[in-house]
Amino acid sequence: MSGVLQWPSAFAAWGARGRSLLAGAVCLLGLLQTQTARAAIPPDAGVDGVLVAYTLVAPESQSASGLIARAVIPAGLECPNMLVAFRPRGVVHQGRRVEMDARLAPATTAPAFSALTVCEAAIPQGAIRVNLGHRELPASLPRSLREIAVLGDTGCRIKGSDVQDCGSTAEWPLARIAARIAERRPDVVLYLGDFYYREAACPPDQEGLCGTSPPPLTGAPFTDSAYGWLADVLLPLAPLFPMAPLVILQGNHEACDRGGNGYFLFFDPFMDSADVCAPIEQDGVLVAPPPRLRPTWSTDLRIHFSRTLRLALVDATYGGDGALTSWSEIQRQGYEEAARLTSRSQGVESWLLVHRPIFGHVTDLFKPADDPLWTPWTSVDQQVASLGLLDNYDLILSSHLHVAQAVQIPDLPAQIVLGNGGTLLDPASGYETPTFGPLADATGAPLIEGVAPYPPATMDKTAVRFGYAVAHPGRETGDWSWEHYTPEGALFAQCTQSGPSLRRCIRSN
Repeated sequence: MSGVLQWPSAFAAWGARGRSLLAGAVCLLGLLQTQTARAAIPPDAGVDGVLVAYTLVAPESQSASGLIARAVIPAGLECPNMLVAFRPRGVVHQGRRVEMDARLAPATTAPAFSALTVCEAAIPQGAIRVNLGHRELPASLPRSLREIAVLGDTGCRIKGSDVQDCGSTAEWPLARIAARIAERRPDVVLYLGDFYYREAACPPDQEGLCGTSPPPLTGAPFTDSAYGWLADVLLPLAPLFPMAPLVILQGNHEACDRGGNGYFLFFDPFMDSADVCAPIEQDGVLVAPPPRLRPTWSTDLRIHFSRTLRLALVDATYGGDGALTSWSEIQRQGYEEAARLTSRSQGVESWLLVHRPIFGHVTDLFKPADDPLWTPWTSVDQQVASLGLLDNYDLILSSHLHVAQAVQIPDLPAQIVLGNGGTLLDPASGYETPTFGPLADATGAPLIEGVAPYPPATMDKTAVRFGYAVAHPGRETGDWSWEHYTPEGALFAQCTQSGPSLRRCIRSN
């Protein structure tokens, strides 16, 4: 039947088990006896009908406060009300109840997301406390920023021959990383994209690693599902949710033919975007919609009364990594808008957040045998699309590569890559500094005719290990200290940033 997805028996079985969780038993996906579940499932999950709840940083066009609250509940329940407290004239006032509206999955994704409902509401300006039942959510952006936590590329990989042990917190450490970040109680968390990695059914010969993972729906033009997002994202990240507002980037794993429907249902910071990736009917068959560039937006974080950090978020879900494609012309619109939003002003320093790194490189082990001109610099579409539009930034933050990497190209903003948040890591060796800079081939000649290459990197450090990073502002405008930690909370690298330059990056062990 056209427009209807088929639900395989394996997924139907998951539906029954998942519904027992949604009824309050919290036995999601048979993982309750694993270390992952013990680390990840919050003690109050499902107690009041709310599985998880969190605060997203959003454009002011969506919320005057710059914040949106979301709650995930079982389908069939009514959305809860938020209780919002204010402090007029120095006295805490319980304020008012704010209704949350249902944010429904597109009909053409059924039954992949039919078990859950997402509820949302803009957090009012001036709120000092937001409660959903007995849960307290982050109610405001920091008045004085002291610490930022950063992570990306976090899901448990199941695709082809690449299969992680999704039940081991050593092999898939996202739950431990989230718990460590939560212990720090940062002021804000930056998530740099690529949540969803359960893109295939668990191979029969790998049942010990991923046998509890929900498979994609048969015939669906996408790979994600409600139960997949619960297992890969919502429950492992749950310790973070009460601690800090989340600044979220979409990654290429959240493209519409992959995990996009779940991303737009749960985490996109626009109120009317749940159907962006809704499958469309074409010749009687449901297909993913064509790629679209999402709006560029920015948010300000107050460091102190005369210093502000502005974050500009550019969508880089689509585009080519190893070669220039026509998408670069579309992609440039995002960088042009970001440049407009970050025009330099007194007391404001800007960072660019973009999932695909502009100045990141892969291991030499990825070099194809039949391409003597190959270069390890990646994200060619981003390099071309952003040409001449990076002067406003002190830093570019990305993930995409499954490493921790810091790169300095002369006279350009520093690039930090943090794609080591839990998904299968890239090879451990082969990260020597490339002889030539980005947009040069292996001989140093321009990779793109008529486009001059960037100069070689003057600083280039790569660590291939799981973890996350935190950043602390220094005394002077533009000064930051960066610390990189393992899932156990051990320091493994440090960088010092001064304006657009990384002055020093050292490994601690």
